[in-house]
Amino acid sequence: MKQRKMKQIVFLSLMSMLLLGSCTDRDVYQGGGEETGKNTPLKPSEVFDFSMMQQVKVNVDYGFAGDYYITFDLYSQDPMKEENDSWIKDESLSPVYSAPTDKKGRYSGTVEIPSDITEVWLYTDYLGAISPVKLTISNGEINYNQSAYIASLQTKTRGTTTGGHNYLDDWMLMPGVDWDGYGMPNNMEAALSAPPAEILYSIRSTYSNISGRQIKDLHPEWLNNNTTSEIKIIKDTELSLVFVASSASFNNTVGYFTYKSGTVPTPETVQKVLAFPNASPISKVSDGERTGSLLCGHEVKLKYWNEDEQKFEDKFPAGVTVGWSLQANAFKSGDILKGIGIRYSYSTMNYDNSQRVVALRDGGTDQIVAIGFEDNVDFDYCDATFYLKIAEANAIDPGGPELPPVDPPSNVTTTYKGTLAYEDQWPAQKDYDMNDVVMTYQSTLYRNVVSNKIYKIVDEFIPLHSGGTHICGFGYQLHNLTPDRVRSIEVSGPDGWKIETAQSHPTVILFDNMKSVLNQKFTVTIELADVDLSQVTPPYNPFIFVNGRSREVHLVNYAPTDKADKSFFNTSDDMSNIDEGIYYITRYGEEVDIMPFAINLPILDFSIPTEGVKIYDTYPDFIGWVKSKGTTNKNWYKNKK
Repeated sequence: MKQRKMKQIVFLSLMSMLLLGSCTDRDVYQGGGEETGKNTPLKPSEVFDFSMMQQVKVNVDYGFAGDYYITFDLYSQDPMKEENDSWIKDESLSPVYSAPTDKKGRYSGTVEIPSDITEVWLYTDYLGAISPVKLTISNGEINYNQSAYIASLQTKTRGTTTGGHNYLDDWMLMPGVDWDGYGMPNNMEAALSAPPAEILYSIRSTYSNISGRQIKDLHPEWLNNNTTSEIKIIKDTELSLVFVASSASFNNTVGYFTYKSGTVPTPETVQKVLAFPNASPISKVSDGERTGSLLCGHEVKLKYWNEDEQKFEDKFPAGVTVGWSLQANAFKSGDILKGIGIRYSYSTMNYDNSQRVVALRDGGTDQIVAIGFEDNVDFDYCDATFYLKIAEANAIDPGGPELPPVDPPSNVTTTYKGTLAYEDQWPAQKDYDMNDVVMTYQSTLYRNVVSNKIYKIVDEFIPLHSGGTHICGFGYQLHNLTPDRVRSIEVSGPDGWKIETAQSHPTVILFDNMKSVLNQKFTVTIELADVDLSQVTPPYNPFIFVNGRSREVHLVNYAPTDKADKSFFNTSDDMSNIDEGIYYITRYGEEVDIMPFAINLPILDFSIPTEGVKIYDTYPDFIGWVKSKGTTNKNWYKNKK
């Protein structure tokens, strides 16, 4: 069928025309029809809305001090997987919700997620936030305070020892250094020293393990002749190494060495000094047990090993170059072992001559250098990321590449997915196989991070199955918006769609006859005048219309549009209670107390019941779910007979 794409602009000056003949959602015909008085409307106490979603209050507080906006996701399962010795996000999984924090890392709001979810994984790839964190939904709430979470983890320690740990004899310890069973050194600075927000944004973007966004792909010029590996000191200064993040599955040991600038170091001529026994974040888990302890901002002051005088000094002198070393997969049960070998920042010191460190200057100051380590074979340089804090201004060689600036996040998207199933016999009960009209939808909402408002939605609908004999059309209404909140609507798909006028709320009709558009995709892009999420939660108010435009069938308790014939209510088997806002429901019988004429399922792969087979015969748990008014058998749609 011929495809077309057209844009309809909704001008504010035309709003009065669109409102002609309109009425409110509750201002509908009460009763009417040839069988008025036959049915007793259902009372609110009798009604279950057949929703498979739950409203959950989400409170997140990462406790950031600076102007640092981040975005986070909620997943119904652990979103991380191990691949090529790194922990990466499983891109095959979709979050059930996404949102931005404010500039202090806080978020509070009510979200809608599938009702069978009892626990979630809070995930973000923004630096400074622990991720992922498994949280339980309790009393309709998800609460996370990062400071309290860190405190709870730190109480579960294996104890700090005084000596007794083993380490490789070619490494040297700074005076008095020891560490606990997680590798937390005792010379860590008391206060966290996270870099400015703009540095964290840049490090997150630059040191990436996402294919196609890695340094080896985007900046091959940085991987040449050690141009980004070494730090030349040109003025006496103190140095600190500050942990930022790690995506490695290995527990790596990180340290440093020095050599005279202008000379070529070798493994035999440098002395490795330990900085971080275990460069692993506090969120790292192996076999259910925590294996790391570091937070973004954990700082260790480095000391210069004066080879000539055989002593440590607080300042690194002009004329030396600082290099970096990583013992890969070396930390185990409190000891530092050989692991899978040593990696150096100077390429010729490595067995394969590969560059294992990328160090980038901050363009806004000469006192911060971002450092990323590669521990094995994927060369994403985010197996351990740090920044070097330089006490004195103008103390390092200004040459070398700079850390690319990156803007803060400007928007975040949340995608809702599901399947809509309708009975086309309303107001009669008939067979309840729920397969007369079956549609899938994927709706993506675009939210401005700063304002927290939705400014665009993109809806994709695919008509999958037509099990009935009637001619059915489909449309949906943004029932919580007035037309003036819509700036434009653009639809692409088969011919026949339209934007209806003379409606109280923006209404899109995709097709008049489902059988002519089966398995074809409709995409609707709606630009909005910054609205709240609660006003545009998908799937909005979707409906079918049967044998003409006037007989609409909606989800339970969703009002008909202005173009519907209200005289069908309370005829045949319909037992709506218009005064109480109860629509499209009926008493049924002994098997199931009440029944809907449409349902919204939070999955895309719904197995459609066979024609003439009642939905509760296909899905036996359906009966218990309805009788409990949604409190039990919440995943009934996953258990087909």
